[in-house]
Amino acid sequence: MGACLLLLLGLLSISRPALAARHTVAGWGMEQGLPHNLVQAVAQGSDGFIWLGTWEGVVRFNGRSFTVFDRQNTPGAELSGVLSILPEANGGMLFGTVSNGIYRYRNGHWQALGGNDARNLSINAMARDAAGNVWIGSKDRLLRMQPNGQLLDEGRALGLPEVAVTTLRWAGDGSLLVGTEEGLYQLRDGRLQQWPAARALVVRDMVSDLAGGWILAADDGIHHFQANGRQQHLLMGERVDAVRRDAQGGLWLSLSAGRLQRLYRGQVEAISIPGQVSPALLIDREGLVWAGSTDGLFRVDEGAARGIGRADGLGSEYVRAVIEGTDDTAWVGHSEGLDRMVGEQIHPVRLLPGKGRDASVLALALHGDGVWAGTYNQGVFDIDVHGRIKQQIRLPGTVQPLVRALLFDADGSLWIGSSDGLYRYDGSADFRHYGQEEGLPGLVVHTLYRDRTGVLWIGTDSGMAMLGQDGRLQAWMADKDIPARYVFDFLGDDNGDLWIASDHGLLRKRGLDFAVFDHRNGLPRDKVFRIIDDKAGHLWLPSNLGVFRLDRSDLMAVAAGARAHLSVQVLDHTDGMPSSQANGASSPAGWMTRAGSLLLPTSAGLAVVNPQRVDNNARLRKLPVVIENVVVDGYPQLLQGSYALPSEVERVAVAFAGLGFRAPDKMRYRYRLEGFDTDWVDAGTRTEAVYTNLPAGNYRLRVQAMSLPLDWDNPGRGGEASVSFHVAAPLWQRPWVILLAVLALAGMVLLLVSWRTASYRRRQRLLNTQITARTQELSEKNRALEQAGAEREVLLQRLEHQAMHDALTNLPNRRAGDEHLQQALREALACQSPLTVALLDIDHFKQINDRYGHEAGDRVLRDVAGLLQLGSGHFVSRHGGEEFLVVLHGVEPVQAAQQLRELGQRVARLRCEEVDPALVITASIGLAALGPGQDTVRTLLAAADRQLYRAKREGRNRVLS
Repeated sequence: MGACLLLLLGLLSISRPALAARHTVAGWGMEQGLPHNLVQAVAQGSDGFIWLGTWEGVVRFNGRSFTVFDRQNTPGAELSGVLSILPEANGGMLFGTVSNGIYRYRNGHWQALGGNDARNLSINAMARDAAGNVWIGSKDRLLRMQPNGQLLDEGRALGLPEVAVTTLRWAGDGSLLVGTEEGLYQLRDGRLQQWPAARALVVRDMVSDLAGGWILAADDGIHHFQANGRQQHLLMGERVDAVRRDAQGGLWLSLSAGRLQRLYRGQVEAISIPGQVSPALLIDREGLVWAGSTDGLFRVDEGAARGIGRADGLGSEYVRAVIEGTDDTAWVGHSEGLDRMVGEQIHPVRLLPGKGRDASVLALALHGDGVWAGTYNQGVFDIDVHGRIKQQIRLPGTVQPLVRALLFDADGSLWIGSSDGLYRYDGSADFRHYGQEEGLPGLVVHTLYRDRTGVLWIGTDSGMAMLGQDGRLQAWMADKDIPARYVFDFLGDDNGDLWIASDHGLLRKRGLDFAVFDHRNGLPRDKVFRIIDDKAGHLWLPSNLGVFRLDRSDLMAVAAGARAHLSVQVLDHTDGMPSSQANGASSPAGWMTRAGSLLLPTSAGLAVVNPQRVDNNARLRKLPVVIENVVVDGYPQLLQGSYALPSEVERVAVAFAGLGFRAPDKMRYRYRLEGFDTDWVDAGTRTEAVYTNLPAGNYRLRVQAMSLPLDWDNPGRGGEASVSFHVAAPLWQRPWVILLAVLALAGMVLLLVSWRTASYRRRQRLLNTQITARTQELSEKNRALEQAGAEREVLLQRLEHQAMHDALTNLPNRRAGDEHLQQALREALACQSPLTVALLDIDHFKQINDRYGHEAGDRVLRDVAGLLQLGSGHFVSRHGGEEFLVVLHGVEPVQAAQQLRELGQRVARLRCEEVDPALVITASIGLAALGPGQDTVRTLLAAADRQLYRAKREGRNRVLS
């Protein structure tokens, strides 16, 4: 590595700057939470936090937010003007200030180091040795602070002049290198010696070359002192305030002129940083470069992608289509025309004459060494390899449709997909047109694809179609035959599978079936515009949320049901793409070059993706997870591994962070409180876990973080942090309280039992006396109750008889008669036995009442009722007034009529001496028998009533049936 670096530096010459766009820059200032825009120092702690020194305090950065420590929120710490930061192996951080000495931060505690003699020190640099001493470079001395805080002036004791010490570094042999404004010194075995070759240098910073030599940043450039004694002077005349070496051997430089540069392989790459760059410079564990300036903090990353836009010569940053030619030329179609890109050189291709706005290019297709270009409203252009227009093809019609897709066949035919359907152009003036009348599902054609069998696939705004070699067109209608509407691209596999990019996700057509891969399977956005196979087991899908990389093996596993979610790698603007919005509905909306780069049209320029860099970044995904703070019932707690909480605690909030600085917005979290949660809680991008009213017990909060793509089943992909809690039991739940309560309860029970036993005996004696008296009393009451019961039975029988009998005649009343007739009818029907019903009415009864009075009428009714005895098995009831119901069981109608005539004769012989010895009483009788039409109570009574009135009409004193 060292020899390689020496060789590269030896070849270094000031050549033209490389494209700065290969690095992406993100920045933060006061608007994002910094207390001051001038960042003077930057370092990374052992826990992974980025720490900053500013004029207004110390800042801790987790990738998303800043935590500021200053004299207002940190009592006793004067943290203004922080010039240097030193991480400690035990997790602590040392901060050197411009006029207030050194402060240490560890586990939430701040401490001022040293005594009063260290309070007003101005600290430029710090280094810690194995014995725990802190070596201090100040504005005029070299000092050593012992672990007990005693401050020693080592520079004076060793003969160092009173000069500003600017930097301190430990060499591999254990010696201390001391950079000053008057050269470089080396402290070894208690002796301080100046490097003669560096005597005249104003040393600002230094870094090892990993081969025993040192690279010094000085006021007149870079000086390389090799282990073999050779020296090199680079960047002469440039003051360099800071130098760092990256993993590739490149040197990063902060220049006093306010620029950030990288020296690598003979080139100087200028990185554009807003403001004047400060000496604050860091390369963190992810390989990210952090630089401070007068405008804030900036992160520089050689991301997986870079952008090409107007600043690089592109005619427009709204790129619609891109394709690579046979000579490694890239053709870029955009909203203002067409560009030809050869290496880093971009050449405009003028389509229309004049100097006005050129035609917007939406589609490209190769032919020979040239290219076809489809435009917004100017038809199709044939362009040679040098960018010269060979011909312009105008489609039929006055208004030219949008050309979104082109396909050039080996036979010389050009297929043109437009907003007016599909056209085939063979070089003649005639076009073959395919529209909805010919079977296209929609008129707007987005993409054309020829598969290995020669079939032409057509993607439209309303489904897709297939044009076979026999000229037959088959359509799949949107949302009916295909589970999508807009079809943007196709890709065929050797096994006959067809992949489809659509607005409903990625589809796979196998035979007649479609498999859908969308947000339900972990795809971040359903609408995807292009499918690019990198021939390395991945499919790349541009979308409006960046470009997604999917493993084919994941797709097969999800389709087979072996896993539920895809592991999706997402590249967006945070990875260096000029925009996360990739453009689609044009063709081709992306291209994989022969060199392995991925070219993607976006709304802010052409994105160039290095897939190998994506893999490198993916290998760095396991990042530290930290607990940032713990708040109990609104009170922040000092950070520690476990907490004892009182029983009355109501709310516990734990803030956490995954310290991944390359793409913090792609960090996802989950947590689980063991002892409370039954499963992991998916927190998404949230960085706080809150629990309320935890019951007593022991708990452990585990927090896991993982950068996209997510694969929680792979423990090697995610980092984890944890913190423990013990919630005390309430007083009434503690064992000794429970034991005392049990003993007290037992004593109370014994006392209660003794008292209850004595009380029971007293009450038993009293009770025996009372029982004897009450027994005699109860016996008397029982006899009275028995007598009352008998009387009640008699009363109930009497009431029942009164309810069912006529009080005047003592015959059953009409209610009893209706019930009896209903029962008799059921029995006769069930047994098929005869049943006869008669209604008997006393003749001229009203005249008897009128002449002799109602008392005489009642006498007549009682006397007649006494005659209505027809023997057992027959039934007589008072039907109402002077009318009686007679029911004859098992008697045929003839016999019944005879019995009733005899009854009428007995009535006629009746004499009422008390009323009038001369009074003659007769009765008319109507008779009806059970039979057809007379098989219900209503029909039987109606028939008997008709015969009764007939007997009345025919002279009374007779029986009719």
